[in-house]
Amino acid sequence: MVLDRLGTLAAVVLALVFAAAAVAKLIDPIGTARTFRALRLPVPGRLARLVPAAELLLALTLVVRPWIGGLAALATLAAFTTLLVAEIRQGTGTGCGCFGRASTAPVSFVELIRNGLLAVTAVVAVFAERPTAPDLPSRVAAVGGVAAGMAVLRLARVRHDAGPTPDR
Repeated sequence: MVLDRLGTLAAVVLALVFAAAAVAKLIDPIGTARTFRALRLPVPGRLARLVPAAELLLALTLVVRPWIGGLAALATLAAFTTLLVAEIRQGTGTGCGCFGRASTAPVSFVELIRNGLLAVTAVVAVFAERPTAPDLPSRVAAVGGVAAGMAVLRLARVRHDAGPTPDR
């Protein structure tokens, strides 16, 4: 029962993330297509419409059937992460466009950490068979988890922005 409640909250958090990503892409379809082209994805114009639609469907699934949405989110995050790793290896300096105009900085390890944290959240969502009203302990745990994840991402961004450190 505790995992159902925590899983529901995890699913809601993920639904918000995927919905925000979808809306950001939908607001700027030309920029999204441009980013997808720079990432060497096939049919970037079509994907600029399909990806946000799929993200919105995923957000809805996470709310209605959290465990199914959690599994779909894991698969989606695995695909996105594979794309990001390939982009880092190519070193082209292209942004991921994951959140539209807000994600134009070149792909780095920060996005991999973000996706890892989202994948952990998706695993927790899988434990919710159906949406369940959260109790106070699960709300506190969810808020603590989100805060910790945001702190980790902020520290990763600071480390990234500081650049390489000289050898001692």
